[in-house]
Amino acid sequence: MELKFVRQLPGTLYSAVVMELFERLAYYGMVLVLGIYIVDRLGIPADKFGWIYGLFTGLLYLLPVVAGALADRFGYKPALMIAFATLSCGYFILGTAKSFGVLSVALLLIALGGSIIKPTIAGTVTRTTVEGRTRPVGFGLYYMMINAGGLIGPVIAAQVRNRSEFRYVFWVSAAACVLMLVQAAVAFREPVSAEDRASGKPLKQVFAEILMVLANWRFVLLLVIFSGFWGMMNVLFGFMPLYVETFTDLAGIEAAINSVLDLGHWLNPEVFISIDALLIVLLQALISYLTRRWRTISAMFIGTTVATLAWVLPALSPAALVVGLGIVVWSLGEMICSARFFEYCGTIAPKDQVAVYLGYSFFAIFIGNLYSGPWAGWLYERYIRIPHAAGGEPNALPFFAGVMLMGAIAAVGLALYGRFVAPAEAADQGADAPARPGPE
Repeated sequence: MELKFVRQLPGTLYSAVVMELFERLAYYGMVLVLGIYIVDRLGIPADKFGWIYGLFTGLLYLLPVVAGALADRFGYKPALMIAFATLSCGYFILGTAKSFGVLSVALLLIALGGSIIKPTIAGTVTRTTVEGRTRPVGFGLYYMMINAGGLIGPVIAAQVRNRSEFRYVFWVSAAACVLMLVQAAVAFREPVSAEDRASGKPLKQVFAEILMVLANWRFVLLLVIFSGFWGMMNVLFGFMPLYVETFTDLAGIEAAINSVLDLGHWLNPEVFISIDALLIVLLQALISYLTRRWRTISAMFIGTTVATLAWVLPALSPAALVVGLGIVVWSLGEMICSARFFEYCGTIAPKDQVAVYLGYSFFAIFIGNLYSGPWAGWLYERYIRIPHAAGGEPNALPFFAGVMLMGAIAAVGLALYGRFVAPAEAADQGADAPARPGPE
């Protein structure tokens, strides 16, 4: 039966999910070494890196709102061609950049291209599948490719920079996007008919929806509160590889694994941090099943709390096993709460506006990314990089405490939201408020 479903899926869908795979491996291969390259190799202060990193990752989740509407109006094929051309240029320039200004231009191009990819590939999956029949399989393939890219990209990045110049990591990402530009031009078939494009959502309606969503103070409050969780995740990808590169000795773990299976030098910080992606691929379904009966707002609170406490471990010691255990604990918290956040956003939305609210739920990631970059950058520069560069002893505790502060505020906010706002939200939707705050 599954094979029959697979055969029913059109070639355009397969073309789209392969594009997603290559775009994600290009992105994760780049982003997990970006801090190492900019701060360690180019010598740009961590606080300046934090500003551009926060803006870059924030735009990735702000611009898709507009990009998706434009793709619906003018077609997915030209949107994908523009996206991969922009990404190719951005990654290539990043590999040649030596100044903060050129780096900023490169990352802006990558943000623009990435913001077009997100809604266009998801839209292709929706338009080339049938609800209730092939759509679950289509989105299953889509999310599988996202996670596969998150695992493959860092491994490729590690191999490339271990065997050649660092800049070739970014040029490999550029090459991956060039290949997908060719595929977009040759193999991808436009899934949006001329009639659909003519009736696509105008930008005026997009901005009207933004105002409508922002008028819902409870929804906006939830986005602001939960942004602390996404802010911590942004630090995990942006600053933890830099910290591990400088202070964590991975040689012992690598040697132990190579004694069983000789892989050479492969355990770079970007691969080490990817334990998170690996665990999610292996365990997300199980964790979701085990926590399925928990009240959604409680699962968000528990998951955020667990993820926040995970940072205690690297704060105690930079030893590889301790940091690795911290990543494992973080992954557990992430698996408990991240998907439930989007579930909750869909639950509390007005019934005729669920899709709109789910689209704007990504604003929480935009908010968290935007402020976590400068905040973590200032902490890292002040308490870790400056003392270390001066030959002194870095003080990692304030850095990790600052990261935990974002999570602690989010956890407390969720507890208060569940106590005072969620029951009213449930009443507004015509549902009974849950009887107790904890998991069943």
